[in-house]
Amino acid sequence: MVMNMKIAICDDIKEYRNTIKCYVHEFFKMKDLECEVNEFDNGKALLMSDNRYDILFLDIELGDINGIEIAKQIQTTYSSTIILIITSHNEYLDDAMDIKVTRYIDKPISQTRVFSALNKSLELINQQFIVLHTIDNRIVRIKVTDIVYAEAKLKRVSVATLQNGIITIKESLKVIRNKLPETSFATPHNSYVVNLDHIGTYRRDELIMVAPYNKVRITVTSRKQTAFKRQFLSYIGEGGV
Repeated sequence: MVMNMKIAICDDIKEYRNTIKCYVHEFFKMKDLECEVNEFDNGKALLMSDNRYDILFLDIELGDINGIEIAKQIQTTYSSTIILIITSHNEYLDDAMDIKVTRYIDKPISQTRVFSALNKSLELINQQFIVLHTIDNRIVRIKVTDIVYAEAKLKRVSVATLQNGIITIKESLKVIRNKLPETSFATPHNSYVVNLDHIGTYRRDELIMVAPYNKVRITVTSRKQTAFKRQFLSYIGEGGV
């Protein structure tokens, strides 16, 4: 489980923010987990924040920006954020179907609904991690979206991550591949597994990953080029190209 989660509450009414914050702290205390809770009374302030939140409680009707639009922008930037919609206006629910929402919490806000939403959120977040065993006998949990690529070289497998650098592990590349979602990871070469979301430049026979690994060039072998191109273009929404 995540040891210290970042949670945001965006609602223009302070009373509701206080209620949710109280329930959140109570819930995490019961689970013996730590959390950091940040409050926002408007959508613009939330969107300007540099923090990546694990869970977002979002009011659907804010004074400055519609909550649906905020959710869409959050999901574009941080696709792994769990969004919990808070609303007393059911007429917005049809619009909310266009975004990925984990729970809808009606106002007035109850402890039961918040606890249920948080339980579901933790379940989903836990699925976003994989467990790896390092060569120095540590057990680490890495967020799947943090992985840039994995490489097998000289009988060792290294996993390049955005937050934790390069980790050398005991598992084989095949084991790693089986732990990662097929929708967002691909094998351009028998020695690599890459995160499609972290490809900076793609050419038919070569990939350049995002910073800080933008000097890494990964060959797409000739026999994999057609299938890899199809998967990559489908992933970025250009499958018809």
